[in-house]
Amino acid sequence: MPAQTRRSSRKAASSNAAPAKSSAPSRTPKHISSKALRKSTAKATKKSTSANLPSALSLLSNSQQTTDDWYKSPRTKKGYANYVKSGKTWLVDWTAEGRLDDEISSDAFDVITAQTPLALRARTAYKCEHLERGFASAEGLRSAFKDYFGRVCGCQGDFWKFNDHTEKWEGNPVYESNFKVYYELLKNRHNRTGTATQALPMLPADLKIIMEYLDSEDAIKYFTVTQRLYFKAFVTTAFTLWTRNDELISLQVKDIKFDQRSKTGIPYHEFSLVFRKTNKDPTKVQKYKVQADLTHPEIDCYTHTNTWKSHMEGLLGHSLSGSDYLFPAIASTGKLKFGECTSRSAFETLLETVVEKSNVMQGHRKWSLKAVKWWGGWSSNENVGTLMRYLLDELMAYEEGFSDIMMDDRLVDRHETFKGEDQSAPLCKADLLRLEGTLLAKLQGLIANTSSPTNPIISASSSNIATTSARSIAPPAAIPRAQSPPAPVQYTPQPARIPETNTLDDALQYWEHGCPQKGPNVPLKEWAQRFKSSDYAKEAVKLGNIRFVCEEFTTHCGADFIAFEAKYPGLRKKFTMLMSPGRKENQRGYKVSSSTQVGYLQ
Repeated sequence: MPAQTRRSSRKAASSNAAPAKSSAPSRTPKHISSKALRKSTAKATKKSTSANLPSALSLLSNSQQTTDDWYKSPRTKKGYANYVKSGKTWLVDWTAEGRLDDEISSDAFDVITAQTPLALRARTAYKCEHLERGFASAEGLRSAFKDYFGRVCGCQGDFWKFNDHTEKWEGNPVYESNFKVYYELLKNRHNRTGTATQALPMLPADLKIIMEYLDSEDAIKYFTVTQRLYFKAFVTTAFTLWTRNDELISLQVKDIKFDQRSKTGIPYHEFSLVFRKTNKDPTKVQKYKVQADLTHPEIDCYTHTNTWKSHMEGLLGHSLSGSDYLFPAIASTGKLKFGECTSRSAFETLLETVVEKSNVMQGHRKWSLKAVKWWGGWSSNENVGTLMRYLLDELMAYEEGFSDIMMDDRLVDRHETFKGEDQSAPLCKADLLRLEGTLLAKLQGLIANTSSPTNPIISASSSNIATTSARSIAPPAAIPRAQSPPAPVQYTPQPARIPETNTLDDALQYWEHGCPQKGPNVPLKEWAQRFKSSDYAKEAVKLGNIRFVCEEFTTHCGADFIAFEAKYPGLRKKFTMLMSPGRKENQRGYKVSSSTQVGYLQ
């Protein structure tokens, strides 16, 4: 029975499973319809996405817009635009006046032809030759027009040539051979004749003089209150934060947290600077906490910034907003242009005026180079050697010279220490020799004035038997006498080798004045009186030849170059032909010694 029951249960299960087979076909259409639905949805999405895709023209336009916005800085683009605009205006004016004849047309900068590089060279020559501008003007012109020809006129490539097939000029006009040569010559002239200028650092002592001047009656008469407070806040902030003028002119109120308190209650301002030196990442912000420095008011950024902020709020009649510039532009009337930041040139003009009228021209705290690099916003990859090179350059400008660096008797001067004459300056060898001599002399005097000491008796015991023996102490060894520094050796000039003599002018120079740069530092005419003949035996022939020519010039030609040229035409620049034996014999009774070939009077 249990088996039958089990078998019947299996049948029941199989009978119950049969309807499942019959119901399978009913689920298949439902499965197919869901897959088709997904496909249709994907097609619709793809169709809508393809409908939103930009065209190739819009992509190129966007890329060009990005290039225009970020390829050059706004200042560079503005400068280039001014160069090109002024160049076109100048070309139109000069061609209208007929100054350029018919060689250059007025549209040479718009229509690229063989006249384009000629017009650019003429413009550069006008700036650098006629107006006597520096090489920087030529460099700016070339860079501006190179960019203009490439981006606006489509002149691509680092060349300039004529295509015979298309009958058009190809490349960039700035690479035209004549213009390239002229540009390089301007650079060479600048390198050889130009004077390098370098801004010197403004020290706290300089700022102290300037601040005292700004509080004087003369400054109050010349500068307004706004200008004086503006200048104080600007220079103290720049000095404290080590900022460039470009970094400070765009500083806004939102970049400063005023009147903060440290954990110990010290008040400070927190400055946030983003684009420092080489940093172009807006997410990298350096924060500077600056507290009051009442002991040094000339560099007290905290106090002067607070005073300037209060002054601006008093002019506005309300508090400053975060978008307001800390140093807005100043109009010609002396009023502030809120909402517009000042320019670098505007502040530099004010700076030059204040420095000139104040008649200005050392700190005790020292920082490590690591702190200097971080605080000054230097790149973390900047080599410390670069900083040291700047310091050494400034040191070289500060020092006077090293001509006596090897001398034992040189004075302690600024080439011993950067601080100049100081009590802590290092000793030199001469100082040590003098100190040694003084100490030894005093010790010799003490020994001479002291009587000989009594020889002490030293007792020794052995096996309870006391024995005494007198042992005298040896007298002190003789101390050498103090040696004074050696007296400087008197320099006696010696006859030097006479350099090659090619012209009459060379002979006269060596005979009358000598030539320390080439050898003889004593005039040759004084050799016979100052030296022994054996000292210059090897130079006797040259000396005799030069003496002969110089005496001929002074005695028989009256030291007149015209008379000399009349008697010996074309030989002023040919010293060797003057000294030929045949010519000597033909010159008014001169004879020539066969051994030395030196001319002398009969």
